[in-house]
Amino acid sequence: MMDSPNTLRRSTALDEATVLNNYPGRYPTEDWTARYWTVTERGDLAQRQVTVQLPQGFGDVCTPVAVGRAGCVRVVRRWGFGCYPEILNEIDFDFTPLLSNPDDDAEWLAHYFGVVTFDLPGYFVIASPTHPFLLYDPDGVLKGSYTEWRTHLGALSYIVGGLDVGFVGLQVEDDRLYQQALGYLLQAVGSLRCGH
Repeated sequence: MMDSPNTLRRSTALDEATVLNNYPGRYPTEDWTARYWTVTERGDLAQRQVTVQLPQGFGDVCTPVAVGRAGCVRVVRRWGFGCYPEILNEIDFDFTPLLSNPDDDAEWLAHYFGVVTFDLPGYFVIASPTHPFLLYDPDGVLKGSYTEWRTHLGALSYIVGGLDVGFVGLQVEDDRLYQQALGYLLQAVGSLRCGH
């Protein structure tokens, strides 16, 4: 099943960003840590870490998880990740400071997701069993993870050929074939760089 084109858009986050907050200074926050992997334009893997500022009290209602369990993480995409916005209901989050028109449902919905959705630094964020996305609360407790988005091979297949395939299943079921395909695509990326 193909994803919406929006899932494969480029991130808008500055590559040098270290702290992320979509509404700085608009409500009390707590510092979470996102650890994740990206694939660079050259096809290389890069491990990244940023501070993500979620609303105060978010960590109190999210339970610890093991790697591979989503916990509070709803989705990971090429551009970043999003937590479950329903958690905002659990902490009685006040949207009033964000709304220019309290009766505008579309504006409220944009903020409902905007408070918990973040573009991350990096060319292509991946999340697979071997390169999981991990989200830690302010105490360093793992409260969210994601392993079902794109593998290194999945990112390369999009970069090289525009293919919208994750290859998580192939990596789990036949690692030998996965590694072979990865080698071919790394060569292809190298050829693109050299202009061949």
